[in-house]
Amino acid sequence: MSSGYRLAPWTDIARPHEDVAAGVLDMGTYAANLAGVFRRRPGIAPVYSDAGRFYSATYLTAKMGELLGDVMDVLAGGKGSHVLQLRTPFGGGKTHSLVALLHLVRDRPAALAACPALKEITDPGKVQVAVLSGEELDPLSPATATGTVTHTLWGELAAQLGRYELVAEHDRTGSAPGGDTLRRILGDGPTLVLLDEVLVFVEKAMAVQRGDSTAGRQAMLFIQALTEAVSSHPNAVMVYSLQASVGEAVGAEGLLSDLDKLVARVDAKREPVSEDEVLRVVQRRLFDEIGNEQVHTEVARAYGQLLRKQLLATAETSDGRREAEVVAGNLEKRIVEAYPFHPDLLDLMYHRWGSLPSYQRTRGALQFLAAVVHALWRNGAKSPLIGPGDIDFTDEQVRGAFFSQVGERERFTAVLSSDITSAGSGAATVDRRLGIDSPTISQLNVGTRVASAVMLYSFGAREGEDRGVLESDLVRGVLVPGLDRNIVLAALHDLREEELYLHHTGRRYRFEPTPNLTKLVRDEAAKLTSLEVLIDVRLELERQLRGATGICLWPDGPNGLADEQPLFTVCYLHPEWSQDREPLSKFIEQAGKAGTRRYRNGIAFVLPDASQFDRARHSTRLRLAADRLLTKSPKYGFSPEQIDELREKAGNARRDAAAALGMAYDTAVLPTRPRQDDDSPYILEHIDLRSMLAAGRALHERVVEALSQRVFSSVTASRLVALSGLGPDRPVVRCSDLVDWFYSYFDFTKLWNHRALATAITNAISSSELGYAVGITDHQGTLRPLDVGRIRFAERIPAEEIDLSADAAVIWHDHARAMLQDGQPAASDAPPTEPTLPAPAPKDAGNNRARPEPQAPPADVVRNVDIRAKFDKSGLGDLYRALAWLRGQGSATDVEIHISAEGPFDRTALRNGLLEPIEESDPHAEVRAE
Repeated sequence: MSSGYRLAPWTDIARPHEDVAAGVLDMGTYAANLAGVFRRRPGIAPVYSDAGRFYSATYLTAKMGELLGDVMDVLAGGKGSHVLQLRTPFGGGKTHSLVALLHLVRDRPAALAACPALKEITDPGKVQVAVLSGEELDPLSPATATGTVTHTLWGELAAQLGRYELVAEHDRTGSAPGGDTLRRILGDGPTLVLLDEVLVFVEKAMAVQRGDSTAGRQAMLFIQALTEAVSSHPNAVMVYSLQASVGEAVGAEGLLSDLDKLVARVDAKREPVSEDEVLRVVQRRLFDEIGNEQVHTEVARAYGQLLRKQLLATAETSDGRREAEVVAGNLEKRIVEAYPFHPDLLDLMYHRWGSLPSYQRTRGALQFLAAVVHALWRNGAKSPLIGPGDIDFTDEQVRGAFFSQVGERERFTAVLSSDITSAGSGAATVDRRLGIDSPTISQLNVGTRVASAVMLYSFGAREGEDRGVLESDLVRGVLVPGLDRNIVLAALHDLREEELYLHHTGRRYRFEPTPNLTKLVRDEAAKLTSLEVLIDVRLELERQLRGATGICLWPDGPNGLADEQPLFTVCYLHPEWSQDREPLSKFIEQAGKAGTRRYRNGIAFVLPDASQFDRARHSTRLRLAADRLLTKSPKYGFSPEQIDELREKAGNARRDAAAALGMAYDTAVLPTRPRQDDDSPYILEHIDLRSMLAAGRALHERVVEALSQRVFSSVTASRLVALSGLGPDRPVVRCSDLVDWFYSYFDFTKLWNHRALATAITNAISSSELGYAVGITDHQGTLRPLDVGRIRFAERIPAEEIDLSADAAVIWHDHARAMLQDGQPAASDAPPTEPTLPAPAPKDAGNNRARPEPQAPPADVVRNVDIRAKFDKSGLGDLYRALAWLRGQGSATDVEIHISAEGPFDRTALRNGLLEPIEESDPHAEVRAE
C-alpha cells in the first residue's frame, strides 16, 4: 500500500460536531438567530442557544476577543466606545458576535467554562440586555414576545427593559421619543443594546406612512437619538450590525450611508473575522475534536515533501529551487493550522467564490464544508486531508450546498451529472483507465479527483484572473502521498478527450455548460446564409407579437406603413434600419406613392438594438445548426447522449434567441406636439425601454407600458368637447372628422383605438355635454341632421351603437336643445370657420381624396398663468419639479419668490447653498439673514 495510506485518514483522527455527523446541514444551523437566542425560543440549535456549547464551537478570533473586552470594560464603567458597528460581508460573523456578547453577559460562568480565554475579560456584573432584530420585528405587525404589545423599535426597547410606560404614547402614535426619554429608559445600571440587521428593518419601515413622515424615518430618528443617549450613559453600550457594501445592501445606498454615519470613529467599526482567521473559525465550528498536533505535523510534512519534490523536478534555476522550498514550507505550516482541511480548498472558497454574489463567506463556507464533512465521515473516507479533489459530488446534500453558494444550479446540474457523478461520466471512464494496472491508483479515483477539483475552480476568480485553474495550481490541490504529478497530467489529458463540458482555454481548465460539440455546431452554423437566419429571426419575432393589434413589423420604407387607419400603430423597424439611411421623418411625413401621411398622431416607432439582434441571430444560427446536425445523425454516428446534448443545445439556443428578441428593441419614439416657441411641425420623444421591468413580460407589453403615459385607451367627455371646438361658431362636427383630428393633429389625445371616441361620445350625450345624430346633410355649407327626431341627447346610448362615419355627427349642447325644442334643424347665424390648426400635411396635387380635408378645431392653449401658493418643507420637491417643467417650456417666464425659513442653519452652508445661487440670478435680490 502506498505512503498516502500509511498516513492516518482524517476520519480516524478528527471527530465532527454532533450536528455535522448527524447531517443537520440546513443553512439555519450555521446562521445565528439573535432574537431566537435572546428569547430562548424553542427550535434554536443548541450550538447557538446554549452558552457553553456556543463558546465550545466558537473560535475566539483576535478581533472578537477585542470586541468582547472593550464592551465589557465600558459596561463596567471604563473608557471606550459606547456605540460600536459590526460591518462585514454577509455571513461574516456579525450576528455570531452579537450572540457571543449576549451569552457573555447573560451566562458568564458557562461561557468561561467553555472558553477559558474569557477569564481575562472584565466582569461588569449584572447587565440588562435589549435585543432589536430587524429580521424579527415588522413595522406592520405588533410584537408581543415581552407580554406587552409594541408597535415600534422604541416600544420594544422599553418593554424589554421594563419601562414601557415611558414611551407608551410614542409607541401608539409611531413618533420617535427624544434623548431624555431614552436616557430614562436605559436606567442607571450597565445596559447592553444589541441591534441586528438594522438596515433590513429601516428599509421595510420606509414604506409605512406615519402622518407626514414614515415609520422608516422615525426609526432613523430613534436610532440617532439612541446613539446619543447611549454615548452619554456612563456604562451603556450599543452594538449594531451592517452589511459591508452598497451591493449587499440591496440598493438601499442612502440608508446604509446614514446608518454608517452613526459611528464616526474608525476604531468603533469592527470586523469580527479577518481573512487569516477563517481557517480556525471553520475548523472550530465543524469539529469537536481534531486530534493530536503531532499527527497534524506528520501529515503536513508528507504533503509538503510531496509538493517540494514536484516543484524541484520542474525548477530550472536556483531561484526556482529556493521558491520551491518556501512554497512547500508554507504549505506545511498552513496544513497544521487548517487540519483536517487542505488549505487550498479553503483558499479557493474564500478568494475565488468570495467574488460570487451568491456566496456567503463564513456562513456559506460552513454549510458547504459541513455537507462535505458529513458525506466523507459517513462513508469512512481514507484520505489524510479534505482537499479540492475529495469533494463527493455524488452526495445530494453536497451538491445542494455547492450550488447554493456558487449559483448556476440549472446550468451546471447537467454538467456535474454528465462529466463527474454518473456511472458513465468521463471522470469515471478515466478512473477505470488509469487504475486498471494499479490498485492504489484505482482507490484514488484520479479522474474523479481531478474533475471534482476543476469543478470547484470553475466558479469565481481571483481579482485580475479569469475563471478556471492553472495546471500548476490544480496539481498542488489534488496531490496526495502516493500520487505524482505525471499521473495527474495523464488524467487531465484523458479528461479533455472524454468530458463533454471540460474546456481548456488560456492555459486554464474549467467546466462550462456548453458541450464540446460546440465546434461541430459552429462549423455547421458557418454554412447558413444571413438571409436564412434572418427569416427565422422574423418568424420568432412574429410569434412573440402574435395576438397584438396595431403592429407593423419591419416595413419596407414609408410605403410599408399604412395610413388613415383609425388605430394606433406601433412600427417595429427592421434590425438593419438606421436613421442615416432612412430617417424617421420619412415614415412620419410620407405615405403611399409620393403621398403625404395624414394620420401622424397615430404612430410610434420602436428602434432596434443592434447588439441584441446580433445575439438573437447568433443564437438562431446555433439552433438551426444543431437542428441540421440532428437530421444528419446517421452520417455522424452520434451517440444517444450526444443527440440529447444537441437537442438541449438547440433548446437553449431557441430560448436565448427568444430572450434576445424580447430585449431587441431599446427605444420607443413618438412624434408629438412641439413646444410653443418651436416652429417645427412636430418633435420626436424618445422613451428608453431598457428601464421597463422585463422579467416575465413580452416585448410588446413593455412597449405598451412605455407608451401608456402618452397613448390612452380613453378620453373624457369634457376633453372631447374642448378639443372638438363645438360652440356657437361650430355647432355640428362629423364623427369622421373627429376620428381624423384625433389621429392627425398632435394637439389631440393619442388613442390606441378610435372606439374610445365612441365611449367618450356616449358619456358626453349622457351628461348633456353633446348631442348626437345619424343622418347628416350639408345644407349650403351648414351641417344638420335630416331628421330632428334622430337627435340623441341627455340619454344613455351603448358605445357599440355610436357611428363614427361621416353620416353621424356630434352637436353642441345648446344647438341640440334648440333643435329638439323647435322640432326642426337649427341653422347657425355664423358661417363655418376656417381651420385654426395647420393640416397635418400639405395636400399633394396628385393624391386625390375620396372626401375633403376636415376642418381643424381651435387649439386648446393657455396664454397666461398666475399662481400664488405656499409650500412647507415637505412640498419643496414638488415645487422643484414644477419649476423644472416650466423652465423646459421655453416660454417667457418671470418668477417672483418670497422665502421665509427658520433654522438654525450653518452660515457658510446657507450662503453657498441658498443665497449665492439666488444672487447670481438676481443681483438686486433682497436678502435678510439673522
